[in-house]
Amino acid sequence: MSFKANDSLTEQIAQYLGHKIVSGDMQPGERIQELRITAELDVSRGSVREALLILQRRHLVDIYPRRGAIVSSISPDDVREVFELWFLLLEQAVVNLAASWQNDDLASFIELMTELGECQRRSDGEKFYTSGVAFLERLYQHCGNRYLKQTLFDLLPQSQRCLFAILRAGKSQIDRTHAFLDRLLKAIVARDEPQLRQLVREFGSQYSLTAQDAAARLQA
Repeated sequence: MSFKANDSLTEQIAQYLGHKIVSGDMQPGERIQELRITAELDVSRGSVREALLILQRRHLVDIYPRRGAIVSSISPDDVREVFELWFLLLEQAVVNLAASWQNDDLASFIELMTELGECQRRSDGEKFYTSGVAFLERLYQHCGNRYLKQTLFDLLPQSQRCLFAILRAGKSQIDRTHAFLDRLLKAIVARDEPQLRQLVREFGSQYSLTAQDAAARLQA
């Protein structure tokens, strides 16, 4: 994952390390060696520490006195707790968007659904994951509540860990996720609040169990 010039240095470091955690390159329980990261990225130790505080807020690392930063766990219980909060907030975000979208606000969502459909047909799990995260980011930007937006973005990296684990299961999970997002977008277009709430609650419950199973397999 390359750095982006338009992000602060601390945020770039946080994204770099976050990507390694989400993708599994850095394992739960692994100690993050500040000096090694400092040398690897040619940055100050202070910048690395600030980045670790960002990752702590995003639930990807735990910081302990005299022990430093440790990659946070991703146990089935962790996943269950993340999903309980994530889909509760997601439900409100999609309801807000359905109530407030205007004119061309949904054009980018439709484009992303086209990309997701192409990835599904090609069984391209990596690209599907990337486009799915972009869909979530766009949704969060349009959730209509700055506190909700910030909380969702803080949860996004941990959500990505769960999604990454699920989608590695193969085409059946890609098909399932695509069908959910397609129905979700149609309900947003129709401004159908009851349908949106039902979709998110049912899918969230099912997806949580799938993610917990995936987390249990990673621990085995």
